[in-house]
Amino acid sequence: MTADYQRILVAIDWDSASERALKACASYAREHNLQLDILHVIDSSLLSFGNIDFSPSSQKIYELEQKNMYKLEQILSNALKNGSSEYQTHIHLRFGDPRTVISSDFPSEYRNDLIVLGTTQKNRVQRTFVGSVSSHVVKTAKCDVLIVR
Repeated sequence: MTADYQRILVAIDWDSASERALKACASYAREHNLQLDILHVIDSSLLSFGNIDFSPSSQKIYELEQKNMYKLEQILSNALKNGSSEYQTHIHLRFGDPRTVISSDFPSEYRNDLIVLGTTQKNRVQRTFVGSVSSHVVKTAKCDVLIVR
């Protein structure tokens, strides 16, 4: 990474590839005194199917949000233990389509100049129906994108 980045967005989805991406970015941000935004997007399209709404109750949505925030807070705690600054490392949770939230909505709001993602863990059939988040982000993001294998 040779560009003059100021604010890095790492999108995580709780798999090993995103964990590797987070680890690499956390140390890079720490060494270069950069802002690090750690984002998890809960895919709201998974809460319904076609014209049939399987929306969970507000209690279930709250529990889902709390569970994911707990995981994000654990990640933040680990980053702080490893020397990251609480003023430089931020956690975020959003609901929506991960492709648009990661590629445009979040970076425009927080002025991220680099997006880092792990490689897709979906098989060919899943990518056909849902699409690959990483391929969409690479095609549509207005800032640099780094895919970590």
